[in-house]
Amino acid sequence: MNENLHCGACFTLSEKPRECRKPCFHDAFHRIVNLVVESTEQVKALIQHKIPDPPVRLVHSKEVCRYVGIVAKTLYRCEKQGLIRPFKKDHTGKYFLYADMLEFKKKYHHLPD
Repeated sequence: MNENLHCGACFTLSEKPRECRKPCFHDAFHRIVNLVVESTEQVKALIQHKIPDPPVRLVHSKEVCRYVGIVAKTLYRCEKQGLIRPFKKDHTGKYFLYADMLEFKKKYHHLPD
């Protein structure tokens, strides 16, 4: 990279740097910026690879009803309206994400009568 910085005439910021055919300060600056951007993306990718996904916390429909203060039939109606969506269904019942339960309570208690 040192060989690209030898052009002394271009170290002053010229008004038309694109017309210069020799490697200049502008070229070196852009190369450095590109290297920094590439390095930043590589570091982000490494960090994302190393950070495990947070564990999924599921709650049973009975716990959702208890937390929100509703009965199972009301929860079922709210599901049909799209206010909350079960994450998993099996022979033991429906399970919802904990975060969805918190948001549902906010939505449900702010619904107009």
